[in-house]
Amino acid sequence: MRVAAIASFSVHVVVMLLLFAIGAGASRIVPGPDVVQVALIAPSSEVAAPPPPSKPEPAPRGETLRPTDDTGVKLAPLKPRRDEVEKPKPKKEEPDPAPTTTVLPAAPAGPAGLKGEVAVDAGNFEFTYYLVLVRNRVTENWSPPTGLSSRGEPVRAMVYFRINREGEVTATRLEAVSGAEFFDRSALRAVQLSTPMPPLPLGYTGAELGVHFEFEYQSP
Repeated sequence: MRVAAIASFSVHVVVMLLLFAIGAGASRIVPGPDVVQVALIAPSSEVAAPPPPSKPEPAPRGETLRPTDDTGVKLAPLKPRRDEVEKPKPKKEEPDPAPTTTVLPAAPAGPAGLKGEVAVDAGNFEFTYYLVLVRNRVTENWSPPTGLSSRGEPVRAMVYFRINREGEVTATRLEAVSGAEFFDRSALRAVQLSTPMPPLPLGYTGAELGVHFEFEYQSP
């Protein structure tokens, strides 16, 4: 029994040594904290930035006018208001004709039954004596046409003519007719035969004098 006990003890010692030798040769692993692997990436310009927040659309204010061509939108001209409408300009008044002044009223002169009235194209003609000379000159050159009979009614015709500074008679024409052609011709001829007249008065400043000579005849 002693031998068996020694043998058993020896076996246990050997086993213990073997276990110790095996345990000394093996590495021990001590557990640690969990390791997380992180990959660092350099920033790149290709990475798109996040889009900016979109602005809210404004509320519609009405239809937007857009030009149909390069010249832009053509607007019609505004109509003038009633108070801005241009008033019609007053018509320019024509100058009044030269005033006709009756200087010598109708009075008997020349042949029996004849009267002469003289008017001129000059206002305030003061040289009455000159017109008396004109009337006498004209009536002296008139004679009633053969067979002229007024049958108790006067026959009238008016002749217009101009007298220049030297007394020459120009622009002779019939201004009013009597209805009897031979009487009108006799009046026109009497004026034409009266040239030259006496020269115009020195106090008259006009270059010539317009004369309206009315013949009035009533058979005696």
